[in-house]
Amino acid sequence: MLQIRGLVREFDRVRSQLRDGIPPEEVDVFRKRVIAVVHLVEDMCRRHATSPDRLPLPSRAAYRFLKDLDLTNLPLAPSGSTTSAQTIRLRNILAVERHLAEKMWVQLPLLLESSRAAAQVKSEIARNASTIEAMCSRSGVGTWMLQLPSRRVYCWLKFLADQDNLDLHLHALQRARGALADVEPQVISPSRLLLIHMQALWSRQPHTTLLLVKASEGFVGAGEAVWGALLRGAAATPGRADDELVREFVHSDDFSEILVEIEGFAEPPAESKRGRVHSLDDSFDRVNHAYFADSIPRPLLKWNRILTGRKFGHYRQSRDTVMLSVSLDDGRVPSYVVDFVMYHELLHKKHGALLVNGRRLVHTPAFRAEERLFTNYEDAQRHLDALAQGGGLSPGVPQGGKARNRRGH
Repeated sequence: MLQIRGLVREFDRVRSQLRDGIPPEEVDVFRKRVIAVVHLVEDMCRRHATSPDRLPLPSRAAYRFLKDLDLTNLPLAPSGSTTSAQTIRLRNILAVERHLAEKMWVQLPLLLESSRAAAQVKSEIARNASTIEAMCSRSGVGTWMLQLPSRRVYCWLKFLADQDNLDLHLHALQRARGALADVEPQVISPSRLLLIHMQALWSRQPHTTLLLVKASEGFVGAGEAVWGALLRGAAATPGRADDELVREFVHSDDFSEILVEIEGFAEPPAESKRGRVHSLDDSFDRVNHAYFADSIPRPLLKWNRILTGRKFGHYRQSRDTVMLSVSLDDGRVPSYVVDFVMYHELLHKKHGALLVNGRRLVHTPAFRAEERLFTNYEDAQRHLDALAQGGGLSPGVPQGGKARNRRGH
């Protein structure tokens, strides 16, 4: 499948400019750039004997957004303003991340046994997050304007500043240690694992005295079997079964749920709840009336600014926020599919989450039973499964095959 690097980033840039307004003197340049990007995508597809409709979902959605953009009716900013957003880079922020990640790994037994020691680490994490927020405030920018490495660390700190999330993190390290006990004879001993917010799934850095493994915070919900597979891969002895086990977890709701939650800590100001095609307010009203007898208090409704290929919704309990992926804001996505994702997220608001043995359980049997009460359950499942697999967007999704859980979390 053709990958077009930078297309989703261009989508983010254009949406940011549209939100802020285009200075009149920059409108012509803006139009030409959008047209040029669209033509570039179409030309690359022709040269690779494919079409934009066969691109991976995030790229396909980004192309469609740019292609369908009404360039004759752009939101304008006051004359003399600029769309050049100020971003800031924080010095030594990666050193802070490494210090805390190493501290949690090295002191893990103490942190699991002593609530006081765990509280001190939590306080240190929260203090660093507050420092970043203060620096952004002094610079007159929001945390979403941090440069990418700094923003990732800030979001990671905010995630771990929540006690439940810190507990999840520590228990994930405990499971990884258990898996490492079986793997370590095959690798440099001792080994050290840093569980952080990173773009890659994992990386390895062999040193003379130890093997340093870095893994995405998305693995925080992984069981010991997945950790064993990942660590064997880091030891340069991966097998096909290990690769498949890690890949299956990476494609799961548990993995993507964590990443979406972490990224949400540095969100730009809320955009309109009415998308180009679908309205979140309208969807909430329909679902709340049909399935909850109008009993669910309205949460904050937002379009997730991240184009997603597998995860289409998220409910953040701490902020009572339902976010739906802008991938769904497409004319070829039926409104009942949007309503199904909304319904799924409102069920999370209703049922909450359970913490059992350091694992977060959200899709309980009671949750699943109520989810199946959605009128168009099977059709919506098939449609979302087709989207997740890069299929077409038309309502006539092929029958056959069990639909996977792709709604969101």
